[in-house]
Amino acid sequence: MTRAVSSNQTKTSLSVIVPVYNEEALINDAVEHLVKTASQWVDDLEIILVNDGSKDSSPAIIDQLAEKHDMVRALHQSPNKGFGATVRKGYEAATKELVTYCPADHHFTAEEFDAFLVLIKYADVVIGYRRHRRIELPFFNWMVSSGYHALISILYRLNFYDVNWIHLYHRNQIDSFLGKSDGVFLLAETLINANKKGLRVVGVDVQYVERQAGTPTGVQPKTIFKTLKEVFDFYFHQGRQS
Repeated sequence: MTRAVSSNQTKTSLSVIVPVYNEEALINDAVEHLVKTASQWVDDLEIILVNDGSKDSSPAIIDQLAEKHDMVRALHQSPNKGFGATVRKGYEAATKELVTYCPADHHFTAEEFDAFLVLIKYADVVIGYRRHRRIELPFFNWMVSSGYHALISILYRLNFYDVNWIHLYHRNQIDSFLGKSDGVFLLAETLINANKKGLRVVGVDVQYVERQAGTPTGVQPKTIFKTLKEVFDFYFHQGRQS
């Protein structure tokens, strides 16, 4: 069911950033779902697909999607630069009032969009919590996720249940606290910066379904070591500046 928008209601515009790295099995369905779902909950939608040096057919697919849908834009960077660099490139290209990112393996529900868009009226940043996901993870994945969030909480006193999922920002604010990490740490770094600025950050529970195709990279040793390096580099850099 689509949302009725009265003529007196302030219109909402949204940029959705989708990082793309070897997502040929998922990206077409993910974008078609976004076009269908998000259009029901915002008045002006922009979907920015950012290819991060994919080796499969993802670049051609996102170019085709951009030709098919006026609201879809395709950006490319090469070689592969990492999750943080990819999402940041999308944020920098965003033109709408609100901006978020959505992994290719996640399907937003109408209820999720509604909750985020209601809360952002009263907050500077809205972040999603995947409570049930961590409970159901295999032991190694649970250990990595729990350990990472505990480390962030201890080092930065960032007491959020989940710092690594969907975030919604005001586009006119994000440049003042957007992180510089090229990796997964970008999301936590951005929240740390927002928290230091005294911005209001609120969390909301969201649905989560494990990816149905492709290969997740978050628990690969290379990603883990890179993330830890970014966490401690940022921590000690902050210490030298204070």
